[in-house]
Amino acid sequence: MNDPGFSSATPDRYSCRVLEFDAVKDVLREFLSGPISHNAVAALAPGDDLDSISVALERVREARNFLREGARPSLGGLEDPATILDRLRVEGASCTAREILAVLAVMRKGQELRRNFAAGSFPYLSDLAGALPDFRSLLSILEGKIHPDGSIDSSASPELGRLRRAVERMRHEIQKTLESLMRRLSRDKALQEAVITLRNDRLVLPIRTEEKRHVPGVIHGASSSGATVFLEPMETVPLNNELVELEDREYAETQRILGEYTEKLRERLADLVTAASVLAELDMVFAKAAFARAYDCCIPQLGGEKGIVLTEIRHPLLEKSLRKSGRKSVPLGIRLREPKTMMVISGPNAGGKTVALKTVGIAVLMAQAGLPVAASDAQLPLFHRVLADIGDQQSIQANLSTFSAHITSIRHMVEVVGPRDLVLLDELGSSTEPGEGAALAIAILDRFRKSRALTFVTTHHGRLKAYGSETAEAENAAMEFDEETLEPTYRLLVGLPGKSSAVDIAARLGLPEDILARARELIGAEEADASALIEALHEQRALLESQMANLLAEEKQLLARAVELETKAEQERRAKLKELDVRLEETLKAMEKRWDNALADLRARVEKPRLPKGIERKTLALKQEAREEWNAEVLNVLSEPAPERQSMTEGPVAVGDQVRVPNLSTPGTVTEIVDDDHIQVQVGNLRLRIARDEVQIVARKSAPPEASAAPRGRLSMKVDAAPADVPEEINVIGNTAEEALDRVDEFLDRAYTAGRARLRVIHGFGKGILRKNLHEMFASHPHVEKFYPATQREGGGGATIVELRN
Repeated sequence: MNDPGFSSATPDRYSCRVLEFDAVKDVLREFLSGPISHNAVAALAPGDDLDSISVALERVREARNFLREGARPSLGGLEDPATILDRLRVEGASCTAREILAVLAVMRKGQELRRNFAAGSFPYLSDLAGALPDFRSLLSILEGKIHPDGSIDSSASPELGRLRRAVERMRHEIQKTLESLMRRLSRDKALQEAVITLRNDRLVLPIRTEEKRHVPGVIHGASSSGATVFLEPMETVPLNNELVELEDREYAETQRILGEYTEKLRERLADLVTAASVLAELDMVFAKAAFARAYDCCIPQLGGEKGIVLTEIRHPLLEKSLRKSGRKSVPLGIRLREPKTMMVISGPNAGGKTVALKTVGIAVLMAQAGLPVAASDAQLPLFHRVLADIGDQQSIQANLSTFSAHITSIRHMVEVVGPRDLVLLDELGSSTEPGEGAALAIAILDRFRKSRALTFVTTHHGRLKAYGSETAEAENAAMEFDEETLEPTYRLLVGLPGKSSAVDIAARLGLPEDILARARELIGAEEADASALIEALHEQRALLESQMANLLAEEKQLLARAVELETKAEQERRAKLKELDVRLEETLKAMEKRWDNALADLRARVEKPRLPKGIERKTLALKQEAREEWNAEVLNVLSEPAPERQSMTEGPVAVGDQVRVPNLSTPGTVTEIVDDDHIQVQVGNLRLRIARDEVQIVARKSAPPEASAAPRGRLSMKVDAAPADVPEEINVIGNTAEEALDRVDEFLDRAYTAGRARLRVIHGFGKGILRKNLHEMFASHPHVEKFYPATQREGGGGATIVELRN
């Protein structure tokens, strides 16, 4: 937004102030997790680099998705390391222990986020976190060397460890000496209290004042009452001196260590600057995402066709202000597309015209600063400048009246405006004689229109409303005014000019009626007619909107009724299926009775060891019959009448075609051309074999192949069992008769269940015993339709062909 060659007083820079962009940044600061990103927000500004803006917005989109899945990465415990990094830039300067701890915290957090975002689920955030330097080697050196309280661990250097051990030994020696003196002085009644204390970094004893002459030593102070003096006995003076010397050497060693650590940080200064910058950016990205969630924002689309589309747009500052009192702002719908390049907004005072203007401006600034926009949808071009003249710019110091200030600002705007600019003009042509002001305003708008800049202007001038209606590139819009309550609704109505309603508002504010009556008399006939026309147009629009709302309500009721009917139908269908469950149980009981009768019949006719196998096969056949009856009942329930579909009877049916099957409401898909007369159709989980001319084509998958119409045939239906890997033949050569019978019997059951039609049983020649036993079993087997010797090509007398029942 900052053009080279223009000072901070130029209109494009001024627009950030007049549009209160800094106040929006203050709202964003509320969502930061810590101070490390405050400077990043302070530096946030609109730009015109589409690639950079797009990356910033994509990061916000990913951060918003990240927050839906997990907790936000917290950087609240990090200090802003900017001043510490400035110190590192000064050669020879050392950091304090706490400053080094703050930098270590930044490095640790950088390593953590670098690792957490390395997975790649959020590519833009991963790229950003991937820019964090690797500090593992430096952390391995410095970790644990400085304690949280700022003290340096004794392991930081061998010399520091040696000095601290010497200090401890010296203190212990002093302690023992003082304890010995305390026992002697206690007997002499010279000691005020049996304690060892510290004065001026020296270990001393509390001696009664009247006894101080009897105890040789150095007095380091007295109590507030004067009854006690704190005396360092002469026996411990040399020891205390040595202790002080050791402590000084310890302090010097700690300073040397801090200097050494500072140098190690200075060597990685560039990486530390990068880490601080990336962490600040990450925190700001997640603050933007939290702001978007709190204010129901969208990610704007930038760089499309010229024009603005803002759906349910709200001003975030107004939104925040109203939330404090439990209210909500009225969202605006703003749409200005080519060939329209100008919108003339009119309406009553305090009706929201200026807010609408600022809302457009702040939406553009936020989008081009990489911020989400408080709208449900935002489509914006990339603007080179935002030129705004809003509010009273009167200046006593500059000797400018309100009108002069406006004209001076507009002059600057005219000098730099171009086709990639956004122009915002509030109350153009006001603060002067209305006739001249309107004429000047039209001339200014003509200049901006010719520049092809997108322009939004607010006005009360009737001539500007007429200009908006007569100019091809212009669009009128009105801030709605409720004629019944005499209050603005703050809704923007595009396509109509607005009424100023000055007299009505004056009446609402309590102006005497005689003044109002006189004002109505003085309104010119043309102005009254124009006002009446505008009022009629608004009433007509309100009526149309009311009718539209009623239609939408009716549509919603019809949809709800449709859902209700569908739910009821589903409930009835479930009830029928439940009833069928009961009927299936009854069918199975009837089958059991038939099975008992068949068993008795078999016992009467067959007396041989193979009877149990025959019984099992009969049972299986009866159960299969029960299943088929059950499937037929289910199809009968599911086959409800359906609305007629337009048939496509041209050309033969092909695989992939959508077809309607008789007695079924759901269309099916052709999965196979079985033969010239029959096809296979998949309807849900059912697979049907049906004559070609029994179906009606409702949709084709591809161009139909050339074929003649198939003759009418019989509908046959089969519910497929689960797929099974059953071969077409079995070899029992080498088995005993009993083993062969068991294997073949099981093979027939599996093949029948899997839908096999023709099988080959290889038994060999031998003495014919195995073939004879198998043929006897085939003759009474419920699954076998017929059997016969195989052809010479298939094995001749050494194999038998078995055809199963359909």
